[in-house]
Amino acid sequence: MNKRRFQVGQVNPRLLLLLLCWGPGCAVYNDSCPVGDPEVWGRINVELDIREQFVRQCEAPVGNFITDAMLGYDYGLQDQNGESIIPRVALINAGAIRDAVSCGAAGEESRRSIPRGPVTDQDVFQLLPFQNTIVVASMTGAQLKDVLEWGVSNLNLPGEARQEGHFLQVAGEGGIRIDVDCSRSPQTLDSERRTIVDHGSRIVAVTLAGSLPLEPAGVYHVAVLEFMVGTGDLGVPNDGFVAFHQPGISLHDTHVPLTEVVRVWLGQSHPGDYPAVEGRLVYQQCGVTCGD
Repeated sequence: MNKRRFQVGQVNPRLLLLLLCWGPGCAVYNDSCPVGDPEVWGRINVELDIREQFVRQCEAPVGNFITDAMLGYDYGLQDQNGESIIPRVALINAGAIRDAVSCGAAGEESRRSIPRGPVTDQDVFQLLPFQNTIVVASMTGAQLKDVLEWGVSNLNLPGEARQEGHFLQVAGEGGIRIDVDCSRSPQTLDSERRTIVDHGSRIVAVTLAGSLPLEPAGVYHVAVLEFMVGTGDLGVPNDGFVAFHQPGISLHDTHVPLTEVVRVWLGQSHPGDYPAVEGRLVYQQCGVTCGD
């Protein structure tokens, strides 16, 4: 779909106030950070399935919506030569998208979907409860492929093992298609999850803007979450995203919260059938059922 970019302006004052409620790690956007009068941020035209077992192994309209929002925002970044840094690809780890009513898995209640119609700030903070800001990573096509390989590394494993939080929802300017063959070798890490042992070969093709193949030596600006490029207390890459820690990758911190990016996107007009499954992820021999 065609995307408009939106200039960085003042962050919604109400959003800033809510951010101050957040405790370390994630926000509990319920009784401990109450919303006395939920504010409508926009509307969606279709019901969004947000179930963990769907979002963590399938292309999900809610993931398309969020990553499109990440692409559609103008972060105002420039390199040292004054050239604009504009992301052409956006990725979000599915573990950042939650169906629980409170903070992540701590909630006793969960939602199957967000219904068609108005969407409030409460809906968004429950869907995206973590304190994530956007980082733009500048990397080669080969390094981006490494990131994508990790995202599909658990597909075709038995049971819940295939539903890991490092599965990726994706967007690309002008469209993106990622062909995955799960009969091929997955990316593997060492026992400490610090080093890539096998880079994997499940990603058989990445096509951007309808016809452009991913160029291994090309440079791509990729919008991701701060969490995805970070490390834990012991310096271990979060969620196994070792690929973001390869030499030569430049990280540009926007300091813009993901929830603010989504708020701006929600306020815009979108086609009546948007968001939908578009064929961004195409599987072969992955044993994944993405229907109801």
